Amino acid sequence: MRKSAGLSLLLMMGVGCAHSSGTPKDVVSTVGARASQDLSQRASKAYDAEDFATCADLRRQAAEAMTDAGLRSEGYYSAARCSAMGGRPDDALAFLKRSAGEGYLSVEQLQFDPELASLRSLPGWTEVVSAVQANLDKADAPPMPLPVLMTIDVSRSRRADAASVIQMLGLEVGKPVVGSRHLLKKRQEALRQRFNLAYAEVGMIAFFAEDLKGQAFASVDLVDAEDSHRLSFLPTPTGHVEDPGGLVAQWLEYDDKVEQLMISGGLNPEQPMTCRVAHCTFGFGHPELAPYEPRFVEKAPAARESLLRVLREDADANRRAVVPLVLGYAGTPEQVIGWLVPFFKDPDSGVRNNVVRAVLAFQESLARPVVDLSVVFEVMTMPGVMDRNKGTYLLEMVLVKLTPDELKARRAEVLQKVGTLLVDMSAYQQPINRDPAVKVLRLLSGEDFERPEQWRQWLSRQGH
Repeated sequence: MRKSAGLSLLLMMGVGCAHSSGTPKDVVSTVGARASQDLSQRASKAYDAEDFATCADLRRQAAEAMTDAGLRSEGYYSAARCSAMGGRPDDALAFLKRSAGEGYLSVEQLQFDPELASLRSLPGWTEVVSAVQANLDKADAPPMPLPVLMTIDVSRSRRADAASVIQMLGLEVGKPVVGSRHLLKKRQEALRQRFNLAYAEVGMIAFFAEDLKGQAFASVDLVDAEDSHRLSFLPTPTGHVEDPGGLVAQWLEYDDKVEQLMISGGLNPEQPMTCRVAHCTFGFGHPELAPYEPRFVEKAPAARESLLRVLREDADANRRAVVPLVLGYAGTPEQVIGWLVPFFKDPDSGVRNNVVRAVLAFQESLARPVVDLSVVFEVMTMPGVMDRNKGTYLLEMVLVKLTPDELKARRAEVLQKVGTLLVDMSAYQQPINRDPAVKVLRLLSGEDFERPEQWRQWLSRQGH
């Protein structure tokens, strides 16, 4: 698969993403990092509850808990966003000044952030921009540029036409992307009400490497009310499970380090990943990341059952989402796949993404398919873009590991279950949706058509 950003989700999550440049210092203690993680998670919940005053205060506390200037600058920037959304512009500007004082240097982010729109006409705004520009001018390297929105795909609906959907969401092709989880939520709710939809979600993928570097692609996933059976997920967990050996917190800390290194230019996504298992997101080759992997290698096998309990019972989706990654160090590829498949229908899309992505990577490492096709079909027909693209890559991975006779025997079943979906996806503009669908169609047909209508005609000739 292509390298799409771990930052992909941040585009739509409303997270500040640029800080001071230079090589980040390895000075974040485990205690400080865990305290900051807890405060940030509480701030995120306050944000979702539209308690922006509490969100701002918790973001401030999280920033003050960090000993690294780059992370503090991000924390104060996030606090400013919460204050601005809560109608406290003076506090927001004060937090932005503190962020600039810690080295924040993305002028572009300031200019395009929708959550800061109310501040741009205020007298103190120019001072903030000047301070951030001064940081940028003296930086060793510029921050990662904002990705530019290239295309918007809208899934099929009986009532919602693509033009109206795009207009209501306020997405603009050719403009840099800075997301707001709050604003997006409101617009998605408006879509559901206007068109009687059971589901309306925007997925945004940004690429930071290879030929699509700096490009973002949006997918709008719609499910009509009469198709609500597609929203069949596991019950939402409600517990709080003890973190076995601190492994979950350590992976979250690793993620924070990766984000910091990516944005500051300290981590090159073009370089091959180095890790001891089939899937580890961004690897451990950088000196600041290297200390983490031995902890997972040493502790994960004995913590398997406790980790699965976190995945099964913990209410915090962020904690659940790292479990599939840590579990990769707990057993053989076959075992890891067996542990994770039951969680393909986690109620949180981010958790599902990591579960399926990990299974895909471990399946790729095996000579024979382990994942049953019926399970793959279920993943592909779930509503979200991440479900579909990972499910379609997984379908390709399973099919290529069948013998020619096995593939021939399963061909009609695949076309009956997901043939129409594959043809629909072949018309998408987003590469990670279109490319795996076309590969599967080529594998099933022996044809090499270039246009979606050709695939549709071919499918019709097969009786579908």
